[in-house]
Amino acid sequence: MNAAYLVDYARTAFTRAHPRKPEVDAWSGQRGDALLGQVIDALLARSDIAGDSIEDLSVGCALPVKEQWSFGGRYPLWLSRLGSACASRQIDQQCGSSLAALRGTVREVQAGAIQAGIAGGFETMSQVPMGPSLFQEGVLTVPQALMDSSRLDMSVAMNMGLTAERLARESDISREAMDAYALRSHQRAARAERDGWFEGERLTLTNPAGDVVARDANIRPDTSLAKLADLAPAFVEDGRVTAGNSSPLTSGAGAALVMAEAAMARHDLSPLARVVEVADCGVTPERMGAGAAAAIERVLAKAGLRTEDIDAWEINEAFSAVPLYAMQTLGLDPDRVNMHGGALALGHPLGATGIRLAGTLARILQHRQGRYGCAAACIGGGQGIALILERC
Repeated sequence: MNAAYLVDYARTAFTRAHPRKPEVDAWSGQRGDALLGQVIDALLARSDIAGDSIEDLSVGCALPVKEQWSFGGRYPLWLSRLGSACASRQIDQQCGSSLAALRGTVREVQAGAIQAGIAGGFETMSQVPMGPSLFQEGVLTVPQALMDSSRLDMSVAMNMGLTAERLARESDISREAMDAYALRSHQRAARAERDGWFEGERLTLTNPAGDVVARDANIRPDTSLAKLADLAPAFVEDGRVTAGNSSPLTSGAGAALVMAEAAMARHDLSPLARVVEVADCGVTPERMGAGAAAAIERVLAKAGLRTEDIDAWEINEAFSAVPLYAMQTLGLDPDRVNMHGGALALGHPLGATGIRLAGTLARILQHRQGRYGCAAACIGGGQGIALILERC
């Protein structure tokens, strides 16, 4: 099997999305496929690679409907400098979509089918939000047989906030612990922003209105435990999950360049990291947030590694309960988890988040001279996905 390398990674700024107030979202007038096209072109330009050198494009999108339907990934391809001979596809694995896209590109390289590919993802959640509206419009539906099933509790499974409530209660994760974790995420992200950390991955782009979009809009450096504690439960009256310990609706795009050794040599490029292993798995849908920990266990077993071998973790903060459950279940060192904050502060553009996790992880390994890193996400519907990188 050939080795597959993550050579470069870039993303847009992540903006705050709001379906009823699109004016607050700097990307509200921009299609997600066009955003991804700009990120792809930036990767090509940075590596001085011609578009027709890329053989394959995989695009993650959690809600590939309405303006996010991309004709099998052809729209972002045509909106970039990639050549028409490049194969493409659009992948929906919910919050794991762009990690699934990356997995597909990596597998193609490992099998020797291609030597150079791009994996990416996007979500513009002011235009296509998750939640009840798409069901009310009939864009998304649930089969009646599932609603009537005695095996599944779809009233919980279809609401990600309720799955987080279930996980927190069953795992005895308190509201106070979730708020404290959210505060930590914002503090770490604010510090990384001040230090210029995100400049190494985040592009400065212009939206259709001519505004420069250069900074992540969800980081709240002035938040506090008192402010977080003052927020009402978001999903049930006596609940623990609030807007403060949940990731916000977000718009953004990201992409990664993946190559075999021969392609890197041909283009005189050096990699960030080698992809060691990727694994995904299912969990019960009512406990969706447990999927990240379950996927981590599986990918470690496949790679023959232990948790103590991992120098850095990027675990998606869909809700505070997700990384807290993983740390509690697997005995992870909190200082190695989401060192520069996570989705609670940066935002969670569903289809782009996985690429951010992997790309940020590769950069952290380089910066801190760690050997192994693991990125993981829980997935709506009851799944998890994780990958392990090794610094080159």
